[in-house]
Amino acid sequence: MSPRKSRLLLLVANRDLGGILQLALGDYDLEWHAEPGPAVDAFRRRSFDLAIIDLGFGVRPSALDLIRDWRAAGGEFPIVAISDIPQPSLVVESLEAGADDFLRQPFHHDELLARIRKLLARPERVSRLRRAGGVVMGRASFSFGGTTVTPDLIVRFPDGAEERIRPKHHGILKMFAERAGGLVLKDELVRAVWGSDGNDAGHSVNEYVSGLRRLYLSHQVDFNRLVASEPKAGWRIHPGAGGGPAGPAA
Repeated sequence: MSPRKSRLLLLVANRDLGGILQLALGDYDLEWHAEPGPAVDAFRRRSFDLAIIDLGFGVRPSALDLIRDWRAAGGEFPIVAISDIPQPSLVVESLEAGADDFLRQPFHHDELLARIRKLLARPERVSRLRRAGGVVMGRASFSFGGTTVTPDLIVRFPDGAEERIRPKHHGILKMFAERAGGLVLKDELVRAVWGSDGNDAGHSVNEYVSGLRRLYLSHQVDFNRLVASEPKAGWRIHPGAGGGPAGPAA
């Protein structure tokens, strides 16, 4: 089996530049969007190994806001910001927003390729402990009810679809997978996922579990069989729900 190509997200409004980069990045699994809306939707539904964002598009959300939003939502993949805007402070602003690198246009595509290779090979992509929304993501994917849940907040379903979830959804699924065949008490789930914010999570945890139930059912995975509510206690997890580690994170 040939190795999986790294998946790149390209957000470039200029059609000429986008076409040039599409050719230059032909060795990668590239998804190109010319507007932020479809790029945001792609981020929510699929996992990416790296993103390249042109800071020049002039609609809301701005590119810098988009980078901040992705980082706040748990996006851990490297981001390369590019721009032809003659604004010296833009380098610092993009790095402070969460970008890993910055390239001033015009640049030779070989330079971009070299930086992409360096970022994709960066050791901390595998070794660092991921944390988002106060929840520890860990370093490996895990299985739950026939799905694969990744540290970058993606659930891969048996039907081939991928859905982005929130950090606390991830924490809940991880605990459910680890407790397959047992009972998860509501109080201990709140402490494990919400931590010091647990006092304010009484109703939220039920809403998060209900959201997961709807998500799984929409992809024909019977969440009701996997997770049965125990009134005034918590949830009883089906013995076959947890499949253990699903391999290293991409």
